[in-house]
Amino acid sequence: MKNPLKANMVTKPAPTAKSAAKAKHQSTDSGVFLLSPESKRSSVRNSANTLNLDLEKNTIVEDEQLPPKRKIRVLRHARHTFLNVYRRLFSLVFVFNIAGLGGLLARNHRWTTDPPLSAFATAAAANILVALLIRQDYIVNLCYKATWIVPLWAPLRVRRMLAKVYEYGGVHSGAAVSSVLWFILLTSFLTNEFAAGHVAPDPAAIGAFSYALLLLLLALCITAYPKFRFGSHNTFEQVHRWAGWFSLALFWVEIVLFARTQVTNESGNLGMVCIQMPAFWFLLVASLHTINPWIRLHKMPVEAEKLSDHAVRLHFKEPVPLFVGLRISEAPLGEWHSFACIPARDGGKSGGSVIISDAGDWTKETIRNPQPYYYVKGIPVTGVLCVAQIFKRVVIVTTGSGIGPCLGVMQDIPQTSCRVIWSTPSPEKTYRKGICDAVKAVDPDALVWDTRQKGRPDLVQLAYQMYKESNAEAVFVISNPKLTKKVVYGMESRGIPGFGPIWDS
Repeated sequence: MKNPLKANMVTKPAPTAKSAAKAKHQSTDSGVFLLSPESKRSSVRNSANTLNLDLEKNTIVEDEQLPPKRKIRVLRHARHTFLNVYRRLFSLVFVFNIAGLGGLLARNHRWTTDPPLSAFATAAAANILVALLIRQDYIVNLCYKATWIVPLWAPLRVRRMLAKVYEYGGVHSGAAVSSVLWFILLTSFLTNEFAAGHVAPDPAAIGAFSYALLLLLLALCITAYPKFRFGSHNTFEQVHRWAGWFSLALFWVEIVLFARTQVTNESGNLGMVCIQMPAFWFLLVASLHTINPWIRLHKMPVEAEKLSDHAVRLHFKEPVPLFVGLRISEAPLGEWHSFACIPARDGGKSGGSVIISDAGDWTKETIRNPQPYYYVKGIPVTGVLCVAQIFKRVVIVTTGSGIGPCLGVMQDIPQTSCRVIWSTPSPEKTYRKGICDAVKAVDPDALVWDTRQKGRPDLVQLAYQMYKESNAEAVFVISNPKLTKKVVYGMESRGIPGFGPIWDS
């Protein structure tokens, strides 16, 4: 079928034999398409930084302008930024809790004088459980696998909505914030009861533990705020770990102390009172799930392949599933880092590898001095890009070492046609010929943009042009947070399904 876009494209004069030879010499040995110096001069970018390139035939054509963004600016930002899927899920959980509070107070007309303290504790514990469960590795993997069931012939609108499964973190944050608000209610009413002399026994202990727990929960929420989390991620990680553990421990103490206030002469068994409280069982399940990933903690031997001063590839022999990433650390209680796996070509049975590029102090030191082993915990977790397999044709836009997670998926979804745009400095010098060959195997006409020679391209323009040329159904972006958000928004604001990681943890 003839591409209607090409009807309006005016092809530039064909290059001379000399320039053609130069272009051939400029192509990489791996066969991955690179823009030649001649093409560079012929593809002068306009004020919009667009590229004169036919992405199917690798010929120079007139600029194809981006279509205007849909709707007015306020509505666009409301839908794709302020009310994105993550925040909609957050709001849904929050509204559900507000409705629960309304129903609870409606059934108890004496809540100011006889507050339902047990119900407040139950609601707080239930939200803590939900916040923990939605972050569990096996729950995340189940969510993704449920999405994969959707057939390729399903309506694109349905597949587009389900592909947003990776924004499940909205449930986590919504439940976490709700648990804090429930606990504020509980602590406030406990304080009133304490002042009125209605709390016995151990009123001082209940008050002290309640306020200590509330401070820990507030610390968890404050450090998880995006600006703080991005600016001080190591602090966020340590606070989340230690404050989370101590919060659970204090909540257990709180439950036991609260149960003691329920004990009467007729039912004097503290254990029986505890097991009759829903909060007890919620906390038990939450505690077991907190411990679970650490049960699988072990050392994983690796063999480091230094690709360049900018990147290293760590090979390991542990079997690994398809479409997953690993969390690794040099010390169990230190900082943990997630990297997407490139499974071995036998489906990961003989192991796989991860690519680490220079993106901070830890990665810089790892490239300079890789360890013989790293700690891993939990089970490998499925990543964003795996949902590409519910589309027939996709465009994958990536920069730098983002090609690692892309290869980890593209090579194993034969039912999906993948086109690739890879922007990186000195691709073969930085990542070696093997990586470039793997890109070629997936997309023989992949567009590899050498930023060392040509500067940074307009990836929104390139993604749109390749999307139209290949008649794709979606665009996936794997890059740094700023660029990922820019390209995904650039697609979605024009009605094109766009997906990329959201860095919510």
